[in-house]
Amino acid sequence: MAGVGELIAAIKRRDVGALKLLLDREPALAGARAASGETPAIVAIYWRSAESLELLLARGAQLDVFEAAAAGRLERVRELLAARPDLVAARAPDGWTALHLAAHFRQLPVVDFLLHRGADVNARSENSHANTALHAAAAGGAARALVQRLVEASVQVDAKQGGGYTGLHEAASIGRADLVAVLLEAGASVESRTDEGRTPAELARANGHEGVAAMLASRHRDAAAERGRPS
Repeated sequence: MAGVGELIAAIKRRDVGALKLLLDREPALAGARAASGETPAIVAIYWRSAESLELLLARGAQLDVFEAAAAGRLERVRELLAARPDLVAARAPDGWTALHLAAHFRQLPVVDFLLHRGADVNARSENSHANTALHAAAAGGAARALVQRLVEASVQVDAKQGGGYTGLHEAASIGRADLVAVLLEAGASVESRTDEGRTPAELARANGHEGVAAMLASRHRDAAAERGRPS
């Protein structure tokens, strides 16, 4: 639809005034979809523009299951899955499941609901990331409770995404000691290496997270001692 690109650009600029003018001129843009598959709503969510999202909803945008999951709109997710239970395993145009999006955007109630409805906690995204909800959660800086919920759902803690990164690599690289602790308790390997040969401790140190690096290095030494060889 003509004009949707302009609308998306306004959202990315967080120019709510321009967004209002565009919607006044062409109200149908609120529910339009770009050639890429993006909707204004998902762009507002990705760009964390709550004001833009609320305006789009007020102007008639209807969230699909992926948008609702990412935005934490649990009742909308319930409504959509009640009508179409298969959506729990569906893929967004960019390859994510609703669980990936809820995990990345820190929406624990939605994550919990999707898991109860049978979402595959180890499903891989169908894009270049090829990751699980655990990678998505760690990269998004999720709360400890959300990562713990994924662990309780039997997420594969040492699963690797594109580039060879595990969830522990992701948590270490952003200095999240609480997430590192959860993953270590769940058995995540401190010795896992990325495709470039980097351990979680090395990524933590490279990003200035010395406390997390020390925590991981200590666990590495303990693991080496248990095997009876030098660390």
